[in-house]
Amino acid sequence: MYRNYFLFLLYILFFCGWLHAEEKKANWNNFKSHEAIYNLKLGNITNSSKIHNASGQMHITIKAVCDGWIINQNTTLDITDKNGSQRRNVFRYSLWESNSHDMLRFMSKVIIDGEELASYEGESYIKNGVGKIIYTRPHNKVINIPLDTLYPMKHFFISLDKNKTGELFNYIVFTGEDDKALNNVSTFTMDNLYEGVSYKIIRSANYNYNNNLLKPENEIEILVNPKTGVVQKVLFDYFDYEIIGVLKYVIYYNKPEC
Repeated sequence: MYRNYFLFLLYILFFCGWLHAEEKKANWNNFKSHEAIYNLKLGNITNSSKIHNASGQMHITIKAVCDGWIINQNTTLDITDKNGSQRRNVFRYSLWESNSHDMLRFMSKVIIDGEELASYEGESYIKNGVGKIIYTRPHNKVINIPLDTLYPMKHFFISLDKNKTGELFNYIVFTGEDDKALNNVSTFTMDNLYEGVSYKIIRSANYNYNNNLLKPENEIEILVNPKTGVVQKVLFDYFDYEIIGVLKYVIYYNKPEC
C-alpha cells in the first residue's frame, strides 16, 4: 500500500510516436528547469478509508542537462490511521531521461519508520525496434516493453501542447519507480483560470499494464503553468482518500552551457 502514497506527479507526465523536432525545440524553450517544494495534506476521504490524516512535503528538482533531463524527488509523508497509529513514509526517486526520449535510468527507495522496505534500480531503452526494461536491483530482471512506451518528460511536453486540450489520449508509460511502473494511462487536458492566471489541468487515470481491470488504480490531476512547466497544485486520488500537494516554493535554474 505504501506505493500509493508516493505516486509522483510524474505519473501524469505521461502519446504514441516521437516528438517532432519543432515541438521539442518549442517545449525546451518554454520549460524552465526548477526546484519546487509542495506541502502535502489529506483531501476527501470515504467511510471505508483506512487513513485518518496525512501531512508532509514533496521536494522535486527537474533540470535540463546536456544529454537529457534529470529528475530528483524526496517525499516525506506522515500517515495516521483510524486507530491513531502514525507511520512516517519516505520516498526517494531519481531518473535521467535522454534528449531523444529513448533511454531512461532510474533509482528509487521506500523507507517506512526508518526501515528500507523497497529499493529499485535499472535502465530502459527503446531503440532499433526493441524496447526493454533492465532491473539491476533488487534482482536482475529483463522485461520487454512496447515500442510506443513513453518516458515521463516526453509525455509531459506533449501534454502541454495546446493542440491536446479538450481531448482524451491513451498512452503506455514507464516511470521506473518500482516493478509495477509500466502503465496504461488515459489522459485528459483542459484550460483553466486559477487566481486570474491561465493554467492547464492534466488529469490521468492509471491502469497497471499487466492487468485488464476496468477500474483504474488511481487518478492524478495537476494544475500546471504552460509557460514554465511548473505544477502549482497536484491531486492524488486513490478513491478512498486523496492527497493534495500545493506549491510552497520554487526556484529556477539556467539552461546548461553545452
